[in-house]
Amino acid sequence: MNRSDLAYDRYTTNGNEEWLLRIGPADAPALLVLPPLFEELNRLRATIVATMRLLAERGWRCLLPDLPATGESIRPLETLTWADWRRAAADCAPSDLRATIAFRGGALLDDAVAVGCAWRLSPVSGASLVRDLERTALTDDSATGGYSPSEALRTDLMAAIPAVPPRLRTLRLSTDPAPADCRIEATPFWRRAEPQTSSELTDILASDIDTWARACAAC
Repeated sequence: MNRSDLAYDRYTTNGNEEWLLRIGPADAPALLVLPPLFEELNRLRATIVATMRLLAERGWRCLLPDLPATGESIRPLETLTWADWRRAAADCAPSDLRATIAFRGGALLDDAVAVGCAWRLSPVSGASLVRDLERTALTDDSATGGYSPSEALRTDLMAAIPAVPPRLRTLRLSTDPAPADCRIEATPFWRRAEPQTSSELTDILASDIDTWARACAAC
């Protein structure tokens, strides 16, 4: 991958500019990566970026947005609404988008994007994310990464569930009994105290995404 194949672009949402990481040739077909929410983003970012690099080698342009109040965004989380995140997901999507790639809580946002092809890793309900935040804060507030959503955001998140798009592929861990198209052998890496990644895991993810996205493009 050439140095020019990695760039930090900007997108505008709700009158504000936010950052967008692009990995892959600028003229390649696009995949929009919707990240996990809250502290899970910090724990999974290395895995996500490594997977994006592998997809770029396979000829894809992968886009990873900083949603408002995450990453390098200067917006305070306390001012954020659920509608803001959904609008941002739609606003950062390019016109040539082929599919969305959602990790965990990102699957709560992919239906806001006008594309019918979605790939998900271990999608989760908003209520489950809120319970995890509350449980972690009780035992070790520092482990929440400083994320303190407003009461309005918590309320909307509690009611949020992943939608069912026209074309959907779901991967889950082998220990997860929820419905899935494929299961992988791995521990819940979004719960690790320190961010880690595995080349074996990222290769599995990239290969599955590549196959699925190409099948969607052919439909």
